[in-house]
Amino acid sequence: MARQEKEIERLQAIRQHTLEEIERLKQELQAEVEPTSATDDDSAAEAAADIYERGKIVSLIQSLEAKVHSLERAIELAEQGKYGICEKCGSVIPKERLEIMPETTLCVRCASELEQGIRRHQLRVDTTE
Repeated sequence: MARQEKEIERLQAIRQHTLEEIERLKQELQAEVEPTSATDDDSAAEAAADIYERGKIVSLIQSLEAKVHSLERAIELAEQGKYGICEKCGSVIPKERLEIMPETTLCVRCASELEQGIRRHQLRVDTTE
């Protein structure tokens, strides 16, 4: 039981750190969006670079928000004593994978299958448009 509690604490700490990173990025984005002392001499290249940078920040925030959602699911599973067991096939997820991706709830094989299914679906949608 002590190991389970340590896993829950570790996942909660990672979740908290991720939430703090999201907040930092939102503040950075707000600073990017706030009007600066722009002049007519500002080049289009600078404006494009600003837009690109904002896009990167928004994308990173979205990625971290998805990670928080996954961490919350992993915490739920840890509280049930099921953390480290693939939700799809029931096999044990290797410790190394959990260290690298603590938010994962799928083994490599099942995650790969899921990703391939998503790609196939996207290809079908792209070809029908």
